[in-house]
Amino acid sequence: MKTNETLKVLLMQQAEAEIQKLIEQLQTMEEGDLKELEQTVLSSSLSIGKGMIEQVLTQAQVEEQEVSRRQGSCGHRQRLVGNRSKQVLTMFGKISIQRQYYQCILPADEKQLDVCTHGEAPFDEQWGLASGRTSPGVQKLISFLGASMTLAEATQVFTSLLPLDLSERQALNLLQPVGQALHCQEDEQVQQLFHQARKQGSQSRDQERRKDEPIRRLYIELDGVLARLRRGRVPMEEQERKREGDVYREVKVGAVFEASRGRERSHLVKDVFLDEPGPITYVARRTTAETFGPLLYQLAHRCGLQRAEQVVVLGDGAAWIRRVVAEQFPDAIQIVDLYHAREHIWKVAHAVYGRGTSQASVWAHSVCDLLSEGRISEVIQQIEALPLLAPEPGASRSVTEIEADYFRTNAERMRYPVFRAQGMHIGSGIAEAACKTVVSTRAKRSGMRWTPAGLDAVLALRTAVLNHSYEDFWQSQRHRCA
Repeated sequence: MKTNETLKVLLMQQAEAEIQKLIEQLQTMEEGDLKELEQTVLSSSLSIGKGMIEQVLTQAQVEEQEVSRRQGSCGHRQRLVGNRSKQVLTMFGKISIQRQYYQCILPADEKQLDVCTHGEAPFDEQWGLASGRTSPGVQKLISFLGASMTLAEATQVFTSLLPLDLSERQALNLLQPVGQALHCQEDEQVQQLFHQARKQGSQSRDQERRKDEPIRRLYIELDGVLARLRRGRVPMEEQERKREGDVYREVKVGAVFEASRGRERSHLVKDVFLDEPGPITYVARRTTAETFGPLLYQLAHRCGLQRAEQVVVLGDGAAWIRRVVAEQFPDAIQIVDLYHAREHIWKVAHAVYGRGTSQASVWAHSVCDLLSEGRISEVIQQIEALPLLAPEPGASRSVTEIEADYFRTNAERMRYPVFRAQGMHIGSGIAEAACKTVVSTRAKRSGMRWTPAGLDAVLALRTAVLNHSYEDFWQSQRHRCA
């Protein structure tokens, strides 16, 4: 951005005037009052910044070539109707700008149509103000705060840091387009990745590894968590329509991290050390398994999937997780985490012997020992030897039949001694923590109910902030998100 001599003089005069005011205020300040000094200097700095922004924008408008006719973004010819003022909320306060304003010259056959009645100012489009009265800096900061805090908390922090008034509704209107843009960016990255793969054809993983330093072991963990949505905002099943109140939908969460050799030794094999997780990156989406799979693959690819000598996928054994892994990571080592598997054993014990009974505890502990030793066929035998149960209401099979099938289906994913002997994780604590970190901490506080668009936007913001990609996103954005 170029500055001419006139603008330089105006900026210097603006700064000198504010500095003179600051000096006068300092003379009346009590000695040793650092708090007052900080506040005074901050207010003066913000005032200088506000004046400079006004001067720069005003000078830019003055230098803009004035034309009486132009082509509008709608496709119509437009005529200049004069200069109009606009107030804009910036990081330094509210400013007022004057800019050239145009209205459409409608053909006779379109004059009856309710179109193009508001006109447009080319200056607004150039500076990212066409869709609102707040600056990109304000939108960026409030969206960053809204990724971690409620709207009430975010606006409170925002207005305590800056001399600005901002309501929760304004914050939502600023935050949601940013989340939607991040959401779309994720989808575009997935499309680009798969498009490039189809264009280039298959390439062996060995070729990929020769290009960059290999990753010894890459972990991918998956889980799901329910979020509360406003009734009527999403399609509902028949049972949901019969019930009163809000509805719940699953948010699928993925966590990807590279593991290195830790300090703790495996108690099964000498000289084998247990894996230690590195930095974790996340993806979260309220969607189907078929849509979530490519998103998770794109994240894993970004984390070095093609350089990984081993890929380990940990989950709770749910059918949707098995489908995602089969589709996106067919060569991965799959592990059903031990703690979820134990929960299934306790579910059987409670159904047969009653919750809290000594018989349930004795049976469950003995079968859990078999599970930890990887003796899955014996686990199944123990379940099938239990007394027959009637199916629960709405179910076609009993708990024991369902859980026996669960262990039969996941037997290969429960070879815990084999996995331990290689130093692998066998618990999906990171995936459970990811559900809390990404979703519950922000979206499942007491009384929270979401619209689908609001939840989706916050999830995209939250993962961008946690993955340290939020700044990169804004570097690619010339203007505010509309």
